[in-house]
Amino acid sequence: MSTDLQVIREINSICQVFTLTPEQVKFKWESYALNANISLKPTISYVKLLRNALQREFDRTLKKRRTGPSNRTVTKRSIVPMDLSEYGIDFGLTTQEQDNSMFSTSSIEAVDTKLSQATSQFLNRPESHQIDGQYNGQLLRRGVVMNERPQIDLKHLQKPIEPYRYMFEKIREKADEMNDRLDFMGQLLSDKLHEKFSAPIQQSQVATFTFGRICSDASEGKLNAESVMLETSKELGMGKRIKLDLSKLQDYSLFPGQIVGVQGFNRNGNSFQVECIHMPPLPQKINPANLELISNGGKPIEIITAAGPFTLDGDLSFKPLESLIQMCMEERPDIVLLMGPFVSAKHPLIAKGKITTLPEDLFREQVEVKLKHLLDACSNTQVLLLPHADDIIQTYPLFPQPPLKDLQHPRIHLLSNPSSISVNGHVVSLANIDVLFRLAKQEIFKSSVHSDRFSRLVQHLIQQHTYYPLFPHAEEDSIDSSRLLDIQISWKPDILIIPSQFKYFVKAVMLE
Repeated sequence: MSTDLQVIREINSICQVFTLTPEQVKFKWESYALNANISLKPTISYVKLLRNALQREFDRTLKKRRTGPSNRTVTKRSIVPMDLSEYGIDFGLTTQEQDNSMFSTSSIEAVDTKLSQATSQFLNRPESHQIDGQYNGQLLRRGVVMNERPQIDLKHLQKPIEPYRYMFEKIREKADEMNDRLDFMGQLLSDKLHEKFSAPIQQSQVATFTFGRICSDASEGKLNAESVMLETSKELGMGKRIKLDLSKLQDYSLFPGQIVGVQGFNRNGNSFQVECIHMPPLPQKINPANLELISNGGKPIEIITAAGPFTLDGDLSFKPLESLIQMCMEERPDIVLLMGPFVSAKHPLIAKGKITTLPEDLFREQVEVKLKHLLDACSNTQVLLLPHADDIIQTYPLFPQPPLKDLQHPRIHLLSNPSSISVNGHVVSLANIDVLFRLAKQEIFKSSVHSDRFSRLVQHLIQQHTYYPLFPHAEEDSIDSSRLLDIQISWKPDILIIPSQFKYFVKAVMLE
């Protein structure tokens, strides 16, 4: 027993000194034993000889390096994963022996979190946490609440997305899903206009009403005023398309995938001359009876929102997240909403395979630990987490997504992407996909009066009853067409939060 314990302790020491994983030490031992023509069963004397050989190899490596301070950082490691039972080593150690022979360690490699130049500049920035803009700046802020415990009621307004199989779409099923959505929106338009729809492909000398999906006459290239076509539903026009003549319109805002009602003529059978474009009705407000309105004595709710990535491209130190957590500890908000990616598959170090730490370990020790530290310091704060398609720590690189898993804390709430929740009776809709930037690239617009671009882009989402109305979707995005109901906007939100490459903005969008 004592000899086995000495071997285990010596191997553990080698792991600590030379920054090796237990599995790497095992391979080095087997190589050393075979070259020395000795038994594969480790003994204390031969393990010490292995240690000496590793030391000589390390010294030779140092001589080859340029003069200067060493960047090598020793990281303590545990020997638990290393199984030497096949060599006859006894692991029947007592609890006291295990406590003495093992160290509490971090599973993150020091080289993965070494600060880059960009992060050093971030830490030394002259100003931080400055107010760059305000909406309703005349209203007083809540201020820091130390002892009061505000009542926060969080309620899911739609069922969380369940795990599902993806990459199993069939062309026919995808076409059926898209046609079902077209029929659904057509019914909404019919109820709004109180008109009977006619097939736009049929010639007519009188004005008719019809509906369909905006598309382009070419499979590539951006939509323009001369390439706009209307795709009909199977029931209305057998899915056929017809060119739209927009020459008589003074105002329009169109993009591929948009479902609209149109009024006009098809006099020659080749094109439909549009006199008016009708947008679908907005989603209804949710029944107040389904909400729990909480006023907290008229005091406001403070929510801090941030979107990933939460570390700079040069390293995985997560210093920006650390700075955000520190600010939250000072402000003590009621809710902290964090939207991924938390550990992005597109991070340069991860994409190029230049890390040795598992992404799950990075998330656990760089994100989860920091969040729990925040919750320990702020007993009234709730944390909401929303995944992103780029998150390497979950198995759904597409939209929509089920919530993250394996993160347990009573005040950490894991949300689907997208989600619609109620916060003290206020409807908050969330979607972690840059649909606004995609829409802006595809939209064609004409107006006789000034129109705010960002308000218009947000209006498109609400009018189309979906968080992603583009079709075909952008190359950067993966959308599962079998889950269109999961990305539907079922109720008019009070607050809509969507991250974007655009500069952050807050708008009061007038919805008619």
